[in-house]
Amino acid sequence: MPSSTRLRTKRKPSRGTLAHYRDRIVEILGEARGQRVMIRSIHPDGRERLTAVKLANLLPLESQLF
Repeated sequence: MPSSTRLRTKRKPSRGTLAHYRDRIVEILGEARGQRVMIRSIHPDGRERLTAVKLANLLPLESQLF
């Protein structure tokens, strides 16, 4: 399903929730300033990174991962 047709998250997800951000699956770590949340993701180079992203850019996972 293209990302434009998926529903965006409407409320702040709880800590530990998995979501889509761009082309990867991320873990929500908690709330940051304003409408942002902290996420943990693994980038293509294999490094783990913590990033603050806007809540509107997160997409919920579908019911099946694989």
